[in-house]
Amino acid sequence: MVKSSKLKNVYGNKTVEDQKQIYRDWAKTYDIETTGEFGWIGFTPAAAEFSKRVIKKDARILDAGCGTGLSGVALNKEGFTNIHGKDLSPEMLEQAEKTGVYSSLSEVDLTQPVQTFDPYDAIFSCGVFGFGPPYPEHLHHIINMLKSGGYAVITVNGKGWVEKNWPESLLTAVEEHSLKLEEQLDIEYLENEEIDGKLLIFRG
Repeated sequence: MVKSSKLKNVYGNKTVEDQKQIYRDWAKTYDIETTGEFGWIGFTPAAAEFSKRVIKKDARILDAGCGTGLSGVALNKEGFTNIHGKDLSPEMLEQAEKTGVYSSLSEVDLTQPVQTFDPYDAIFSCGVFGFGPPYPEHLHHIINMLKSGGYAVITVNGKGWVEKNWPESLLTAVEEHSLKLEEQLDIEYLENEEIDGKLLIFRG
């Protein structure tokens, strides 16, 4: 049972435009509410696992769905210096810019194919997947931006994992798009809501 009425709204069935409106209104208070009220900590263990696999600290990293930059700050604390953020919400990107940890920031809709002429060494995506959109069938939009052999580390909200039948949908997405899923780990996620997370480790 989700305690926060705001999270109940976020976890409801939404369109991409619904999400843009939610984050447009939420951008300025997002950090304090999520880390304070909800106990949002998933970016910390996710960044630690990412750091175990991506050795070069100057690797060109995509923070896919970077939001206000909590994930980028977590990566920067692990020593990474070449982080590029993309997010659906321009208002969230404005907040991310204030962190000073991003080499570039730009808008993206991960439910659509993303054209890139310069694949990333590694990709990090935290807090984006769970209830959707985007959904498991959109994972390949992220993986397609990854260099061959590179790591993509992606979190999934544990409540969404169960309620949206991620195990079956993930298997379908992996098979349909020939994704290389190497590991699946449990991590701490939303502490005050008692929601754990899943960490998916892909290779390009």
